[in-house]
Parts: sequence; structure tokens; C-alpha cells
Amino acid sequence: MQFGITKQFHNFGAAYQMSKMMSKKIKPIASIYIVDHDFVYTTSLKKAIEKPAKYYIQTFVTGEKFIAHLASQNFRRNDIHIVFLGYQFVDDHEHNLMNGIEILEATKVINPNIEVVMLYTPNEATFGAYARNRGAYAFVPKNDTIFLRINNIVMRVVSQKILEQKRRTFFIAVKIFIVYFFLILIGVAIYTLLSS
Repeated sequence: MQFGITKQFHNFGAAYQMSKMMSKKIKPIASIYIVDHDFVYTTSLKKAIEKPAKYYIQTFVTGEKFIAHLASQNFRRNDIHIVFLGYQFVDDHEHNLMNGIEILEATKVINPNIEVVMLYTPNEATFGAYARNRGAYAFVPKNDTIFLRINNIVMRVVSQKILEQKRRTFFIAVKIFIVYFFLILIGVAIYTLLSS
């Protein structure tokens, strides 16, 4: 009888450990923001992102709400942020709100390291060069290939940012090594001078 109770407690302990491991949150590798006036479109773009558990994904239907959210964030140097941004925004009363270029500019003021991908319809294609000059990472048409393209862009941005982080870490390590090397040389030189 005692053995059966011990076995039950052992199984309970293993199950508890497993649930504890499963409940640990995996830190997302990037934050993705989808900003477009069409709620259905933003939702479909969100669903099209592959492996969504790897990312923190939020949608916004106005630039004002998105900028207010960004302004409230504390950004760390190694955080990766990607914005998929439409151009034209109107409210329920057909009043024009901030347009995509204004949102892009405000985003870059808040954090210049955020990568902004402009999404455009055929009648908005003329804004591409201006958007790139203002810091847009890419200018992507809203067509049937957009679902494939956003996943490719996410993978490319994440890869580039991780590579930049590794380079930065490597250069810091090299600088630290050089400083220690010169300190050792100076220490040896001082020891040699004092011992002679």
C-alpha cells in the first residue's frame, strides 16, 4: 500500500514539473505591429504570420492608437520591432487621420531602430520613394502575394538584427581583450622595471 502512494506522489511530481516547464513563457524573438484601417485585413495578416508563438503580435486600426502605444514602451537595444503599415486611414465619420507617412515619421522619431514596412494599394504606389527616404524598410503591394512576403520580410529582419547583435557583441569582446592585453603588457613592463 505504501508503495502505491509513493508512486502516485512521484507521478504527481513529474506531472507538476512538466506543467511547470510548459507554463514557462518563451520570450518572443520580435514584436510585430500591424497597422491598417481595415480590421478584417489586419486580422488576416496576423493569422498569416507563420509560427505566431515566436512573436508578440498586435494590431491597430489607427495610427494615433499605434503611436500612443509605442510612446508608452520602454525599448531595449536588442529588441526587434517590425511594423506593417498601411497608408490611408479614415475614422467612422470619414475624417482623415494620420496617414502612413506621418505614422512612419512618428515611429522613427520614437525609435529609429524599428523597421517599418509600408503596405500600399495600386493608387498609393507613388509614395514608395518618399517612404523609403523617410526610413521605410520595404514598400510592399497589398495583393495576393503579401501573405508570403510578410513572412519572408519577418525572417529577413530578424536574421539581420540578430547578426547585428552578434557583430556588436564580438566587437565589444575584442575591445575588452585588447584593453586587458595592454594592461598585462603594462603590468609586465612595470614589474620588469621594478625588479631590475
